Amino acid sequence: MGQDPGRTERATPRRRQKARDEGSVPRSPDFDGAILLWGNFFLFLGLGGATLALMTKQVAHFLQMARPGALAEAGRVTLLGDVLMILGRLLLPFLLVNLLVAVATGFAQRGFTVSAKPLQPKFNRLNPAQGFQRLFSTRAVVDLFKSLAKFALLAWVAYAVLEPRIPTLLATLKLPLGQSLDLFQSAVFALYRNVMLAMLVLAGTDFAWQRSAWEKSIRMTKQEVKDEAKDADGSPEIKQKQKSIMQAAARRRMLAEVPKATVVVTNPTHVAVALRYDEKSAAPICVAKGLDHLALKIRERARDTGVPILERPEVARALYRSVEVDKPIPRDLYQAVAQVLAFVYRLRGAA
Repeated sequence: MGQDPGRTERATPRRRQKARDEGSVPRSPDFDGAILLWGNFFLFLGLGGATLALMTKQVAHFLQMARPGALAEAGRVTLLGDVLMILGRLLLPFLLVNLLVAVATGFAQRGFTVSAKPLQPKFNRLNPAQGFQRLFSTRAVVDLFKSLAKFALLAWVAYAVLEPRIPTLLATLKLPLGQSLDLFQSAVFALYRNVMLAMLVLAGTDFAWQRSAWEKSIRMTKQEVKDEAKDADGSPEIKQKQKSIMQAAARRRMLAEVPKATVVVTNPTHVAVALRYDEKSAAPICVAKGLDHLALKIRERARDTGVPILERPEVARALYRSVEVDKPIPRDLYQAVAQVLAFVYRLRGAA
């Protein structure tokens, strides 16, 4: 399965989540199997003695039941109950631990993802042509060689453990039963341990390969990344419309503040800045400003409400550049604005 050369970009978080929702997650069955083997190994070390003791006790119980007439006295129902109870006590701990380990390894590899999409029927899988195509695909060939390589490695590990012990194991035929069992137990323990170590190495390697293959499969083109960013931020048309609405609201709010202004400083036609000053303010505050059409609206609103309009081109341009609406004027304009306010106050006094 070749990789599209156009897909050069790493998947975005949104693309990764979409892949997980569709059931596409990096997964290594070898990792699951290796962890389950290790879990059962330690479980057997912890419960092996108690399990063997229970088995010995139950074997003795069934041998006692085998004497003539014992089965008839106990009844078949009682015997069936004993068998079920023994199987439950022997197998239930192992089944519960295997279930917990399987859930934990699945969560460690794939995280918590709930999706019903993988359960939906895919009728294209019933197509024989596609089945043969998958059977002889590049991925199938790679999986075949991986399986052969894993089998060869595990066989070599088993041979390396058993080959030096073969003479000793053959000699156990002439040894007492207890000593023979100890030798067999030692050989089986070494074989199981080394095979599990090899499987753990294989599982780590396979998981890294599966992760890399999954990352490549969800790569995106540059255009897909741009389209996703556009969808997340909104289309330019919508953003422009939102910006226009916000600007219109800001203009209406500024024009509503013009009647509260102390003076409107103009350019005289291209710039208008409305200032408000009272004794409670530390400095004059800009309540509205605008260029061209908005400046005309501010002047008209000021004339309609009786706010003084004063033509001071340099002061108006400086105020427009350096002060924001609802903010006090900067210190370097205090003197120029003070002269404007003084002129306005003299006009009011004369009136």
